[in-house]
Amino acid sequence: MQVPDESKDLFTPEFKYYKAKNPPPDLSNVVDLLAESNHLDNICCISPHPTDLKPIAGLKPCHEWKVYQFSQYPGFFIIPNPFVEKYQYYWISRCLQDFPSDKSNETNLSALGAEKGCNFWTSFVGKNCQSISKDDPLRQLRWTTLGYHYNWTSKDYAEDNKAEFPQDVNCLAQYLAASLGFKHYKSEAAIINYYHTDSTLAGHTDHSEFDHSAPLFSISFGQTAVFLLGGKTKSVQPMAVYVRSGDICIMSGESRLAYHAVPKILPSSLPAIYSTASETSSISQISDVCSKHTVAPHAHIPNSDIQELSYKHEQKYLEDLASNQSLVVDTNLLLQQNSTCQQLDKEASCVDNPLIFYETYQLCIDEVNSRINSLMPGLNIEPFNRYLRSSRINLNIRQVLPHGVNSLHGVLSKPETT
Repeated sequence: MQVPDESKDLFTPEFKYYKAKNPPPDLSNVVDLLAESNHLDNICCISPHPTDLKPIAGLKPCHEWKVYQFSQYPGFFIIPNPFVEKYQYYWISRCLQDFPSDKSNETNLSALGAEKGCNFWTSFVGKNCQSISKDDPLRQLRWTTLGYHYNWTSKDYAEDNKAEFPQDVNCLAQYLAASLGFKHYKSEAAIINYYHTDSTLAGHTDHSEFDHSAPLFSISFGQTAVFLLGGKTKSVQPMAVYVRSGDICIMSGESRLAYHAVPKILPSSLPAIYSTASETSSISQISDVCSKHTVAPHAHIPNSDIQELSYKHEQKYLEDLASNQSLVVDTNLLLQQNSTCQQLDKEASCVDNPLIFYETYQLCIDEVNSRINSLMPGLNIEPFNRYLRSSRINLNIRQVLPHGVNSLHGVLSKPETT
């Protein structure tokens, strides 16, 4: 394997290429985990690690998940949409309706002097418009921080600038962590990013946390994006991969401090959560199914056709964008499909019974599941669909402190930067 030239920047040109509007980029080399022919030979599917934790409401049984790992980017995983149909809306409602209006949280608007707790979502819903306009105050909402509030100027955290971390978000991340074999994980900070079709996120690393051995979870809702992942320096050739609504990216190990970016949000693509049924219809039947799943995590839940319909719609857009250029990767780059899913190495897994590592999860999960399942039947999803027609939400969750440390005062030095 050739050692990369540390002085050469291979990341920024790729970011600019995919960001370009005129001419638009050729997307045929973007890894598409929904297209069998687009799997490269450095990708394989692994199985989640069995866990005895009671599952969080709204996730499919973990044995139904597909977890993709990338040999050229160790520690990076993608779980394509593991959510039960429409349960993404619970988290979307939290990100749009609850978290920005909570006075204990920070937003880019409050950082600029706006009053904390302004409920721009209620104002948007009341307008009953078909999509979010450019002059709507809600469109100016770019980020919300939870738990330890990230300081965008000093790029660090402070003990006197934090809020209580939401139990449901912590339970979601802890269940994901346990299912992937991580132990002692605790969510302590989160950044919610709000994108629109003209938004991008430049290349950066997430290095301000003190425990880089803990994974970082990145959950997408809404429009499809092109995600760019490189290495610890910009000299590593990055990979471009589609992330769709409900997809979860995990950055751990060598990839925990890797450069990453979002150069493009794809317009005219329908999020996978869109339903062909009436958007205002009750989803109590879905809630009933998920409640049963929570009690019996291995119960069978029928797969939805929604994601496939969305995928076909999106493919037509990609074909038009490519101007009749084939979207199929050159045959010598195609994956020789791995016929067997590999089990996570037990030496790298949590333990056969992770209950002792997730005591706080056990104490909170019943209350969290009760909240989720009580909210879902009456949730009106139509306003969220109006917002998501031209937007994407990314919920990025991380552990800040080393295991066993309860405050920043117990940390001796700042984390190393790259």
